[in-house]
Amino acid sequence: HGFEGCCGASTGFCDNSGCCPLNCTHVWNYEQALARLFPDLERTMRDTDLRVQQHPSGYIPHRTILPFYLPRNWDRKIGGPENPALDGMLGTVLKTYREYRQGGGREWLEPLWPHVKKLMEYIMTTLDPQGTGVINGEQPNTYDISIYGPNAFIGSLYLAALRSAEEMARLFQDEALARRYHQVYENGYRNLPAATWNGEYYIQKVDMAEHKKYQFGTGCHSDQLLGQWWAHQLELGYILPEQQVRATLGSIFKYNWREDFVGFKQEPRVFASEHDKGLLICTWPKGGKPETPTLYSDEVWTGIEYEVAGLLLYEGRVDDALKLLRGVRARYDGRERSPWNDIECGDHYARAMSSWTLLEAASGQHYSAPGGFLAFAPKTSPGDFRCFFITGDGWGTFDQKLSAATQRETITCRYANIRVQRLEFAFPGSTEPRKASATVNGKSVQLKPEIRGKSLRLELASELTLNAGDSLKVEIS
Repeated sequence: HGFEGCCGASTGFCDNSGCCPLNCTHVWNYEQALARLFPDLERTMRDTDLRVQQHPSGYIPHRTILPFYLPRNWDRKIGGPENPALDGMLGTVLKTYREYRQGGGREWLEPLWPHVKKLMEYIMTTLDPQGTGVINGEQPNTYDISIYGPNAFIGSLYLAALRSAEEMARLFQDEALARRYHQVYENGYRNLPAATWNGEYYIQKVDMAEHKKYQFGTGCHSDQLLGQWWAHQLELGYILPEQQVRATLGSIFKYNWREDFVGFKQEPRVFASEHDKGLLICTWPKGGKPETPTLYSDEVWTGIEYEVAGLLLYEGRVDDALKLLRGVRARYDGRERSPWNDIECGDHYARAMSSWTLLEAASGQHYSAPGGFLAFAPKTSPGDFRCFFITGDGWGTFDQKLSAATQRETITCRYANIRVQRLEFAFPGSTEPRKASATVNGKSVQLKPEIRGKSLRLELASELTLNAGDSLKVEIS
């Protein structure tokens, strides 16, 4: 169990307790560190979401009450937002699929799958009864309010959840359900951009006469690609048109990044000094800012900044990502704020653990325990590269060394064990890879190479377990 944050100097409304209870599904949508470093612990949060918290109708309230024998937050107002957070429910589907990939496996997922199906059925029949792939009704969310109408913030999460549910349905050989999820996803892939794309980014299509408060309308929202951020992590591909995703990401950085905050009123809370740099939650570059916009639009949150920086890295925009990150860390360099305490609503705020994705995005790491799949595709300029990585069972280092004729990849297990059967490496050279060989501790390993454009996938003859101290070396030419 975890609060959103800790009570400390940044928070005046809690008294020696955690800030904002508990296992808040929408805030914990962003953290990725716990799921990687302590995957078995993260899985217990999914058990709580799906086995304890789920309402008989299928929805999941976004705050957990302890002890478990007390009544759940069912059929009553919750707070922050009042009704069950839709982004948190969609994130629960994504997180469940993540835990499966990170090492939970089929045995862990099987008893939870009926709960995931019930959750998806609730969302689809309640909020998208026509199967358009676009949600129009009330969408309570992490900004402590509800938004209405088509928008890419909730919409991209919905599309990513449909794709994740499709993958899980196929795992349990429910092809009819998988096809249903995929068809609704395909509808949304077409319909959401048609409703919200303005040529530069996705807007919220909302009737402002009916919904006068807490909407962002024509604004450029930094969180509008949250579902794509998830999709890249889960190897779901582009859930929205690729060129639109890239243009939107550029617009977020162009319009929402500030070199300073001189003359700008941050409200309702101030997380940056006038001389600081930062990424605003939402701006209105084409005008139309509502009189009472979505809460926190004029604030700066590190959890969102790390998310956007991760997307920039996934899309190969390394310089922009580093510019953003240097600005964030300059705010937390120890002079005005602790380097070890990213604040939002409380000290040590959970959303800031979205930063874990930066490591995986920079290294191009993808990992899926089922099938023993491990891939790397460094996003930095071609050259030698080295990083830490972690799997569900152990951790180690990845080294890439490039020369004119060859590319050498070394995976070294440093702790426990790492199980692999399928490997994939990007080949940044000017030609396509032609051949590959592999050794473990100097002994040859049988493998089947498969060229996929500028990537090389290697299928080992059988699953290989690297123990602490073992090194798997691959030479590509």
